[in-house]
Amino acid sequence: MKVRHGVMWALFLALVVAVQIHSPEPVEPEVLAYRDVPDETFWMLRRHALRFAEARAREGFAFLEGPPASASFQILCKGVPVLHVQRQPPLLEIRVALGTEQRAPAIYPLQATLQWSLVPLTYLEQVLSGVQEPTLQDRLLLALAGDVPEDERCGVRK
Repeated sequence: MKVRHGVMWALFLALVVAVQIHSPEPVEPEVLAYRDVPDETFWMLRRHALRFAEARAREGFAFLEGPPASASFQILCKGVPVLHVQRQPPLLEIRVALGTEQRAPAIYPLQATLQWSLVPLTYLEQVLSGVQEPTLQDRLLLALAGDVPEDERCGVRK
């Protein structure tokens, strides 16, 4: 029993090391949170996202409004969330889902457009505000899942 347990731990550690080798962590922490913005700026961000989704509806993108009580919206790729924007004063969060580079790489120019005028929080401010980055476990599960099938991708030229 002890040998089996030890072998399982060794396999798990080897898997973790392999994942880290194949998908290294970014040099800088991902910026997920920004200082809150006025209403008109948030609605401008929303309009940009809506236009993006409408212009690419044939490619599988869709715009989803958040619940009426919250100021949030999402961009979906064939029903799967790839970008989520949520305004919770004093923060504005813009999250790109893990795996988006395979599923919907066209989302990155939109993300850059949404972020260009925003003031990002420092990494310490993000941590103190409770904004959580994807964990190693999330990244490990994504690596194990493999590639996204062609028919589930959006905005990818064939």
